[in-house]
Amino acid sequence: MDTEIPFVQHVFDTAQAKHSVLQLASFLFQDGAPSGDIRITTLAEGTTNSLFKVSRRGTSPAGAVETVLVKVYGDGTDITIDRNKEITVHKLLSDNGLAPLPLVRFENGHAYQYLPGTPCSTEAMRDETVWRGVARELARWHVSLPIMKHDSPEAVIQFEPSIWSTAKKWLHNLPIRTAEQRALKEQLDIEFQHLVKTLFSSSSPESLVLGHGDLLSGNIIIQDSDSDNALSIKFIDYEHATYCPPAFELANHFAEWTGFNCDYNLLPTTSTRREFIREYLQTCQDLSRGPNDSGLNKGRDSTDIAVPSRIAEAEIERVMAEVDAFRGFPGFYWGLCALIQAEASTGSIDFDYAGYATKRLAEYWAWRGRDGTDLGKISADVSLREEKWAAL
Repeated sequence: MDTEIPFVQHVFDTAQAKHSVLQLASFLFQDGAPSGDIRITTLAEGTTNSLFKVSRRGTSPAGAVETVLVKVYGDGTDITIDRNKEITVHKLLSDNGLAPLPLVRFENGHAYQYLPGTPCSTEAMRDETVWRGVARELARWHVSLPIMKHDSPEAVIQFEPSIWSTAKKWLHNLPIRTAEQRALKEQLDIEFQHLVKTLFSSSSPESLVLGHGDLLSGNIIIQDSDSDNALSIKFIDYEHATYCPPAFELANHFAEWTGFNCDYNLLPTTSTRREFIREYLQTCQDLSRGPNDSGLNKGRDSTDIAVPSRIAEAEIERVMAEVDAFRGFPGFYWGLCALIQAEASTGSIDFDYAGYATKRLAEYWAWRGRDGTDLGKISADVSLREEKWAAL
């Protein structure tokens, strides 16, 4: 049953967090009472928001502990983030078992049910049991959620919300106070058209999946798992969730292995990306089977021994090539976002947006400089990121 998320006209004060929590308590806890032992822990102060874990021991004899998460938006982030879209997507994800239930909205944030687990780290992303779990959860998203199919690149570009419409919006909102800013905007407008021309195939329909769009380590929650080769993974923070080609989602996630410091030595190698994509595609196939389809093929001998239907190597290589083609777009995309935040930020979030924009756009220019070049051909002047991306 679809229920509307309640809205409270209250501005959450991070300096007086307990007072603000008490104002929202009737929406956060089951019995609605603000009494009890409330504990507030700052979990993270990311580039666009602050996150608080709020726990309270219930008043029932059992005294069960209730825990919720409160997300407070950073100042100036509404320019780059559509908060209404974020809540709509969050509710859709919750309805499909992919996200915790949103509880309440307020003027500068929202709260939702706590998702148990351990936040991933940049180091942990390289653990095979972690990245296999990420690949499986990513497949769940892309298979479980609505897919948008379009007959032409023009239709894809116009569709909202998507990475393309978001990039156009960010281009429109780039700062133009100085001559240098205006020149950069003009240049990036031209580059966007180049991306559209390069990444689209006019001869085949484009399918867009509803992707997370921001799978950095802090948005990955590691949970207990019975599997030997993959941990159970959940995703949080859906402010950048949008429609995108699967290849963008994959390329964007691989780019996030380097962390906010952009340490390109941490990029997954070609062989790791291939195995990640194999896990992703296999899970997509397994989840897409019909109720009467076991997904098994009989062996070629006369016995009835069934073997799982495996993803063809040609399909893996096709997706690998698409991801390689998209590897420059994340740098362009997040470079635009950081340029806007560098101008709009009031300092409530301690982050060097300008420096980050420079790093991410440098990734794009490095890709652009190798446009059409065989990925395996590494010259002496190639960037460290391109060199590490090509590593076997």
